Formats: sequence, C-alpha cells, structure tokens
Amino acid sequence: MTNYLIAGAAGYIGSRLAARLLAAGHHVRGLVYSAEDPVVERLASLGMAVWIGDLTRPETIDGITDEIEVVYNLTNRMPIDGSTLLRSLYVDGNQHLIAMSVRARTVRAYVWASNAAPYGDHSENWVDEDSPIAPSYPLGTILATAEQIILQAVRAYRFPAIILRMATVYGPDRDPLEAIASGQLTIYGNGRNFIPHIHIDDALEVLIRTVEMGQIGAIYNVSDDEPLRLIEIVSEVRRRLGMLPPRTFDPQVGLRAGLDRSVIGALTSSVRMNNARMRHDLGIELRYPSLRYWIDERLPLELAVGV
Repeated sequence: MTNYLIAGAAGYIGSRLAARLLAAGHHVRGLVYSAEDPVVERLASLGMAVWIGDLTRPETIDGITDEIEVVYNLTNRMPIDGSTLLRSLYVDGNQHLIAMSVRARTVRAYVWASNAAPYGDHSENWVDEDSPIAPSYPLGTILATAEQIILQAVRAYRFPAIILRMATVYGPDRDPLEAIASGQLTIYGNGRNFIPHIHIDDALEVLIRTVEMGQIGAIYNVSDDEPLRLIEIVSEVRRRLGMLPPRTFDPQVGLRAGLDRSVIGALTSSVRMNNARMRHDLGIELRYPSLRYWIDERLPLELAVGV
C-alpha cells in the first residue's frame, strides 16, 4: 500500500488515476481547487483525502506532501488562460511542489505531465526525447522552462523526478470523434501536421508503471505507435459519418478571430512522436496502438453511413 498525492485530482486524467489507485487499495490525497465539484465528491466517497489548495499559492499547500511517497503533478490550464497564469502554474507551481516534496523526505517519485509543446514544429521528422526542442508558441516555451527547473532539481540533489511529454489524451468523455462530428474541430493550415495521441487507458498504465520502472531524470514521450496527420483523422471520420470533406483555414484567420497563439500553435505544429523509450523502459503493450483502433471501435465500417 502506497501513499499517493495527485495534484489535479479533479481533472480528466487525475480523477481516473485516483479512482484506479483507490480501487487497488492505495491511499490517495487529491489536491483540487474546490470540494464542490461532483468529481471530487465522488472520489471522496471512494476514500480520497481531499486537499483544497493551489500550487501557485504555497501557503495553501503547506504540509501537503507529509508522509507521501509518490507525487503526480497533473495540474493544467487551458492555453487561453494566458502566459502569466500558465507560467505561474507550470513553473512556479512545480517549484513549490518540489520544495514541499524535498522537505517531506518521504517522496521517492515525482512525476510531472508535460506535453508535446516544447518540441515545436518538426514537420515530417520523427522526434524522440533526445531531439532538440524548439518551442514555437508561448505554451511550449513555458513548459520547456518548467522541464529545465525539474531537471535542475534532479541534477542538484538527485530529486526523484520523471517528466512525461503527453500526447493528446482521448477516450470516453473526451472523444475527438465527437468534436469532428459536431464541427467544433477546425483545421488551420493544410492539416498535414502530425498529431500524437494516447488513449486514457494506456496513459494511466504509463503513469502507474513510470513510478516503479521509469528512470529518474528521464523524459518519456507518452504516445501511441502511429501519430496521424490531422487532415487524415478528420477526413476519415467525416467520410464514415457521410459528411462532406473538411475545409481548411489560414492560421491568420484564427488569430484575427481572437484565438490564442498557443491554441493555433498546438493545432498547426507537427510532432511525430517516437515512443520507443516508453515501450522499452516501461514494458508497455498499448491497448490502442493507433487512433485508428478507436475510430474503428466507435465507427465500424460496416455501420458507417454510405458503406
């Protein structure tokens, strides 16, 4: 039985990780912004110890890591929140939580969920964890700074941190097919950029295995085996739904409409993630090796419109 802290326990990934750890008999302390959230109430009923606080305000998390053995920092904000708030959460927030973890003296693993943004745009090229990062929009620059702060802690005093560069996480209640079917997903640029994905079930398996099998100080690409081009994904789903082929728009259209640079950057950058290190070190066998498996499961060809 292990004592876990999940910062961001009310989020899509954090809430599912908390439920899984609780079901396995572990102790889970969940850092959340509010106890009034139905997700938090459900997790509390399952046995999660709720801690109301904010990583950007260290006085609200004083003592949060006491007796904790594993820390998952899964907190996140939308890019539209602006660079100041993003930097406060990802850079300052990690610094505050690391300081608490060092002071506790019981933490043996600290896992932070970054994402693909630090890579920037690598066009057709595969990228692994040793590829140079070249952030091309504000969120990527902020996450790259946070990563360096964590790695400095590893080098300075052997802090037991591991960084996960998460692909776009999907699954029940976060289904990219629904966004495509409703027309909410807009393609800016030509859509030939590669978008890495990972199913929530596979992401949870990676998070759990990272603690026991991951290398301290390592960065892992958390992605499926087959990053797909955005236009390829959208076209296939629309075809199976009997919809017209998708339209594409110049990124400047989105910027003029008021979309954040980080939103446009994430939608247009090409990151063809190589997951070999993750598979080798963590021994992962993916349930969904490609988003194609999810598309086939949700929209089987024999039931697709016009097939």
